[in-house]
Amino acid sequence: MHHDLNVQTLRRLEEASIAATQRVALIAVVGMLIIGVLTTVDVVFFRAILQSPIPGSNEILQTVFAVAIAAVLPSGLAQRSNIHVELLEKWFSPRLGAWLEFLGAFFLLVVVGLLAWRCGVQALQATRFGEITVIYQLPVPPFLWAIALLVAACLPVQLIATLSSFERAFSRGAGPEPSSSATGHGQRARASALAHHAALVIALAVAGTVAAGLIIDRVSPMIAPYPITTALALFALLWILVLLMIPVGVALALVGILGTGLLVGTQKSLGVAGSETVGLITNPDLALIPLFLMMGSFATVSGMSADLYRLAHAAVGFQRGGVAMATVGGCAGFGALTGSSIATAVTIGAVALPEMRRRGYSPALATGCVAAGATLGQLVPPSTVIVLYAILVEQSIGTLYIAILVPATLTVLLYLVVIAVYVRWQPSSAPGRDEFSLRELIGALVRSAGVMAVFIAVIGGIYSGIFTATEAAAVGAALTFLMALVRGKLGRGGVWQVAAETTRSVAMLYVLIIGALLTSFFMGISGLPTFLIESVGNSGLPPIAIILVLVLLYIVLGTVMDSITVMIITAGLVAPIVVNLGYDPIWWGVMMVVLVEMGVVTPPFGVNLFTLKSLSPDVPLPTIYRGVLPFVAADVVKVLVLIAIPGLVLWLPGTAK
Repeated sequence: MHHDLNVQTLRRLEEASIAATQRVALIAVVGMLIIGVLTTVDVVFFRAILQSPIPGSNEILQTVFAVAIAAVLPSGLAQRSNIHVELLEKWFSPRLGAWLEFLGAFFLLVVVGLLAWRCGVQALQATRFGEITVIYQLPVPPFLWAIALLVAACLPVQLIATLSSFERAFSRGAGPEPSSSATGHGQRARASALAHHAALVIALAVAGTVAAGLIIDRVSPMIAPYPITTALALFALLWILVLLMIPVGVALALVGILGTGLLVGTQKSLGVAGSETVGLITNPDLALIPLFLMMGSFATVSGMSADLYRLAHAAVGFQRGGVAMATVGGCAGFGALTGSSIATAVTIGAVALPEMRRRGYSPALATGCVAAGATLGQLVPPSTVIVLYAILVEQSIGTLYIAILVPATLTVLLYLVVIAVYVRWQPSSAPGRDEFSLRELIGALVRSAGVMAVFIAVIGGIYSGIFTATEAAAVGAALTFLMALVRGKLGRGGVWQVAAETTRSVAMLYVLIIGALLTSFFMGISGLPTFLIESVGNSGLPPIAIILVLVLLYIVLGTVMDSITVMIITAGLVAPIVVNLGYDPIWWGVMMVVLVEMGVVTPPFGVNLFTLKSLSPDVPLPTIYRGVLPFVAADVVKVLVLIAIPGLVLWLPGTAK
């Protein structure tokens, strides 16, 4: 086999696929925004003022909005929007790492092909039965066919990605790349090699999938009588795949399809894959994911993060350690606009770290408060991790958003106490006080009025029962879009930036959720959750001891992988155990988020610590560790308080309408 693939041709194909899919994604994101604006007009004007809501909004989300979601998936794949666990990456040779990258891309190609096929089957069935919507009597099949075709459009995109990863793996250690100034004959030869490699990859994918299906059906009668053993073995396989840097969503989907096939046969397994995928994309409750992500992107583009930081600085900057306190406050405010701790670390850190270093703050305190404060990106709603827990455990997203407000507030207070104690204990870590400026505070309040209006509208609407969580997301997206528009921030690529960020995140999360739902279905029919519940019940350990063991487990997991991965893999198995012990699932959902976010700042492997290292390359890691440890101690206190007083989590939801 020749290994002189036309690198330049592949590069041009990748660029062309990104450009083409981004244009489609831009149209889709604009469509989502329009639906969000219309939803806002409906709930604010027609429902609240005229008492005459527009009927059938759910049908719009299940049809038009669902097609828009499917339309961003190809662009997400073109931009390589996948979550990998890179814990063992440094132990792999470059050549092995490149082949593992190819394996992950190849498996994703197979999964996309299966899902596209089964989405087409779902559309065909809807056509045969002539399905229509209830209120508007819209024919359902055209929308399902559009979804199936858009998922199928992911195939050529992922094929290009697979060929690119194959070329990188195959050329490791090979001689120098062929000259770009090749003759026409050489160019034709390399184009032929590219076509041969593409045919080989497609043939391997098809033949491997067919062979796997035949093998599964052959061994299924022998394995099906042992569902618990099968589930445990495949759960172990899942972790192996994840640690081998296979994309998490792909590993979940493969294990779910394989496990279900082994227990009930490949036809039923593939049927579940199709129905779960279509059901997820058309689920109106999950429309809040792209809408909240859009809200965060518009907030970033409009400069609201800088407004929040200025407000926090004006409010507490006159204290000793005030800039560090303002950083924590800015992180909390930015967390109310975006559901990502890493994004919070990067956005607020880019503003706060230079300011603190300029003022003479110690590197330990500066990096420590940013790393810890960034965890508020997931603790303050809207939080993507909370949404994932709600989906996997079938709990109310709105209730969880309300429940986490008190723990988030407690986190902010504890971090402020840590900073106050820190600067008293080590006065040299922070400069003296600044002068308090009422004028600066009033100006910052005026500038941040829009931010506070968005937060009050979104969270207040959910708490008061005026909005559902999805409607609140639509309102948030519409308001932040309006602010970005008024501030003139949507020119010079602003809309493209929002579309690109929304596309990457939506594609990543939907692949993860599809994989998680397939694995959850397999685990459910295997009986593993029931087995674990019975095993824990027969262990003789008191419930509090089991909770403490889970606490330690989640902190450890949070140190080696991001919170989304931990939540996706474990929530469906662990939540039933905790509920069976007599604890509330809402309380445990909040606890899981608190614990995994504690893990991302726990030395030596906390993800946020390495993010801070990238933002401050001159600060040694031991210094960052030293700076964050007092905040980790505060997190330990918080966890113990929430375990001892569950009412801190459950009280506020109990007062909501």
